[in-house]
Amino acid sequence: MRYPTEVAIRCVEIAQNISDSRAGADRVSSKGGIDLVTDTDLACEDAIREELQRKLPEYPVVGEEREGTPIDGKPYWLVDPICGTRPFASNIPLYCTNLALVENGEVSLAAVAIGRTGEILWAEKGSRPQLRLSGADSEIRVSDASHTIWIDGPTNLAADVVRELMLMRRWYVWKFSSSVATAFLACGRTSAVVQFSARVKPHPHGSVHAAAGCFIAREAGAVVSDISDGTPWTHQTPGFLISATPELHHDLRGVIQKLQSG
Repeated sequence: MRYPTEVAIRCVEIAQNISDSRAGADRVSSKGGIDLVTDTDLACEDAIREELQRKLPEYPVVGEEREGTPIDGKPYWLVDPICGTRPFASNIPLYCTNLALVENGEVSLAAVAIGRTGEILWAEKGSRPQLRLSGADSEIRVSDASHTIWIDGPTNLAADVVRELMLMRRWYVWKFSSSVATAFLACGRTSAVVQFSARVKPHPHGSVHAAAGCFIAREAGAVVSDISDGTPWTHQTPGFLISATPELHHDLRGVIQKLQSG
């Protein structure tokens, strides 16, 4: 295991302990519209930044709450301290902490801590992802056995696809506001993730919400592509389709393309 991977695992574990304690969860404010932030979000990101500064001070940090800017030629971190603030604030255990390292223009390692479970997923490029629980690591792999598809995105096409898939009665369709769905997919608990985006341009530094989960799912064997054109996913991709198998990916892309053209 690389040293930055050890640091990433430790960072998300620290944030997991803070978020699961719910200290600050009742202090909620709006970032605009339906987007929320709690004092716990801020505490988690500050704790992650402190640990990263102590262990790897040369790597800049780009965070959901405190922002940040990469330095040309240097690796940098993408941090989402609590992805799923809405369920977290409502005391619903559907949230996670995401941390990814970008090196040479792509994600090279990532860690995701799933709230209220004690589980931490981690992966390095080219190696089989692991799930850590109670200090022990076990290999994870994607699966389409659940027949469960998670869909999100504030677009008309997203709403059309949800309706189509529900009426097909071929899959269970889930919708909740957290990228923990991507971690579930990497573990084989869900079969696909469909994320639409209202963004037209790619994320300039990468998505703090999605980079870690998409990377781990891909390393666990999932097919991960840009939802708009089917090209391979990158950490800057705004909307994406992740499927446990090529066959499922083909079927879901077919539904999306049919509704796009109609």
